[in-house]
Amino acid sequence: MQVNPDLTLGIDGSDDVRATMYHLMFKSNREYLNDFFVGIGVDWYVRVYRDWSYEVDTAGNILSKPKPELFNYERTRHDLYRYYMFQLK
Repeated sequence: MQVNPDLTLGIDGSDDVRATMYHLMFKSNREYLNDFFVGIGVDWYVRVYRDWSYEVDTAGNILSKPKPELFNYERTRHDLYRYYMFQLK
């Protein structure tokens, strides 16, 4: 029995070295991890309006939003996610 089956564990690729390590960890352990987890990669995006202005928060700071997707094993280590997550199957 799983105590918290709905929780997702995330690790932050806060710099290129960490993101590369996490990316390669996902790829090199794919068969093992796929038995237990769903791999999710998260990129961040900023909405750009047609007038080339950016979506901002109430303080005027550019607002970036997460864009999660199933981990794409075809992405190379030169196309990294910024955040990596595991979710129990």
